[in-house]
Amino acid sequence: MENLNLNVRNNSTNQLTSLLPRMLPLKEVSYHTGLSSTTIYDMLDKRSKRYDPTFPIQVKLSKGRVAWVESEVAEWINIKIAARFH
Repeated sequence: MENLNLNVRNNSTNQLTSLLPRMLPLKEVSYHTGLSSTTIYDMLDKRSKRYDPTFPIQVKLSKGRVAWVESEVAEWINIKIAARFH
């Protein structure tokens, strides 16, 4: 019975984890995109020559802490890859 309860708890945790989006800190966004942190923030700044309205907007998690939604960053990268052939 104890194993059954543990399995139910683990399944619930796995389901919850699969529903939650993964958040990427700036260092990971920089790593995956190959862009510097300065370039990333320039791409988000409407006044910058580097502004890119298609780049994912960061999520404010707390004072002084932001992150990006992993699936949005992945989608942006995939769009850039697909654009090579157009």
